[in-house]
Amino acid sequence: MRRFPFPFLAKSFRFRLYFLYSATIALLTGAFVSFYVYTEFTGFRSALIREGRLLATVLAQNARLPLFAENREALWTLAKSTGRYPSVLQVSIVTADGKLLTQVKERTAVKERTIEMEVPVTSPGLVSSPDAVLLGHAAGDEDRVIGRVRLSLDTSDMRERLRKLIYASIGIGIAFWALASLLSYQILNRVTASFNLMMGGIEKIGSGNLSARVALDGDDELGRAANAINEMAASLELRELENRELQEELINAMKLEVQEEKKQVMARLIQTNKMTSLGLLLSSMAHEINNPNASIRFSGHLIEKMWRDAVPLLDGVRREEGDFYLGGVPFATARDAVAENAAKIVENSERIARVVQGLREYGVGGGTKRRPNLDVNGAVSGALSVLACQMKQQVMLKTSLCPTLPPVNGSQQQIEQVLINLITNAMQAFPNGCGEVVVTTALDREQNEVVVVVRDNGVGIEEETMHRLFEPFYSTRLESGGSGLGLYISQYIVADHGGKLVLTSRPGEGTTAQVRLPAAEPLTSG
Repeated sequence: MRRFPFPFLAKSFRFRLYFLYSATIALLTGAFVSFYVYTEFTGFRSALIREGRLLATVLAQNARLPLFAENREALWTLAKSTGRYPSVLQVSIVTADGKLLTQVKERTAVKERTIEMEVPVTSPGLVSSPDAVLLGHAAGDEDRVIGRVRLSLDTSDMRERLRKLIYASIGIGIAFWALASLLSYQILNRVTASFNLMMGGIEKIGSGNLSARVALDGDDELGRAANAINEMAASLELRELENRELQEELINAMKLEVQEEKKQVMARLIQTNKMTSLGLLLSSMAHEINNPNASIRFSGHLIEKMWRDAVPLLDGVRREEGDFYLGGVPFATARDAVAENAAKIVENSERIARVVQGLREYGVGGGTKRRPNLDVNGAVSGALSVLACQMKQQVMLKTSLCPTLPPVNGSQQQIEQVLINLITNAMQAFPNGCGEVVVTTALDREQNEVVVVVRDNGVGIEEETMHRLFEPFYSTRLESGGSGLGLYISQYIVADHGGKLVLTSRPGEGTTAQVRLPAAEPLTSG
């Protein structure tokens, strides 16, 4: 593949957009100029042909009697008067059998630059020729051709006018392209300046400087995105400080074994731990999704508007020239397909924005309130939707959800947090990154419990490690970013809901985690 000669320009989003707009404007301008010149050329030629045919027809009517009498002088006078027209090069009058009676040649010209035409000279059918009278034949009912008028028309003037028209059209087209390109550059410069400003702020936040902010104001999409990023950065900065303080409080509470204070601190730590994890995820998401997604939506709107303006011109070309191809597709098909795909770009971009907004609302919190009709299957689906962007291609995730689960009393946000921790641990249990994770829900009627099972076929857990898994700050993956609080907090949440979290494992075969929650109401048998 041939490389772009200026790679630093190829990496510029502003340059790529400007190049695309300039090329599109140039193509549209060239198509319009070509269509206009072709139309004018056809009009010039048609007008010249009409003029010549009118002159030839008038001359044929006036030359009828002199031709009948073979009066060469009168025919020459008529031909000479016709030859005075600027566009006439040569006038010839011949008999029906091709005998030349008179010829007037005003000037010479290149044969390729002339138009030849011939009009018959006829006599009415009721008038007999001298030969017919002498021989005693009756007059016929149809017109009889007694000769022909031939004209040679000069196209030099038409070509000169066409040349001037081409030069003028090209000049106007170049001026229009330059003006439109300059206007596009100014617009793109303003738009991409806002993108660059936002990117600079996001890169600072992504590098760990949570006190950095995106200095971009406005009520448009970029302004709202910048405000959302700034709010998220402020929330992350605050929650990071809270997390440090709460960890210290938790250690003190555990040492003093003050159960009530421990419970309050743990509740706050649960929320802060979840917000910190999701905050980092949302920071990456804002950097990797929101910015290009806004660009995609802007490009989709622009393509849709430009295509809407170009369709009338292309329809005119199709009426004049017939169907043609755009990108290997007939225009009749591409006409609706381009508009439909541009609308799909905008629609799917807005769908991405809604998904991102849903994740952000999840990270903001406010979902810890207990409710008596919690759908466990809904909590499983919510956890999987949060983890969707972290799924590895080599990990196969399977689900089998029981459709007749009774509701439980609990907080959907906290149950989702437990499931996120368990599924994340299962996804990290494969040394080579390849494996299978199965999530199932079931109903244990004997125990009156709703059961969620997360099973993997990973490396498993050694026996000496099993009894320490629920200790706070103990983790087998501290070097890879583990905090040692995931299972400890998960066990606390499940116990607080009146249930239990059970882990079983066989080294080399995998691990199974069961979350057992009491049903909201006693189950009926059957």
